[in-house]
Amino acid sequence: MTTKKTTTKHKRNALFWSGLIADAVAKYKSTHVPQTISVGSIKTAFMLQDTLTSMALSGDDAAWNIEVKLETLH
Repeated sequence: MTTKKTTTKHKRNALFWSGLIADAVAKYKSTHVPQTISVGSIKTAFMLQDTLTSMALSGDDAAWNIEVKLETLH
């Protein structure tokens, strides 16, 4: 069995997306206005939606009010 080595780029991307989700949740908690995160790839959209669903199921009710919107060029 082989394992993939985590690169610096993957770590940086994970920090970026985590910060984006945390920012959207914080904005919702302060304004109570549903937030939208626009992304350009299906892989990213699924990853963010999975993270938000996990947060919501673990008790963070603000995560239910964050929408992930897929905006592709085609």
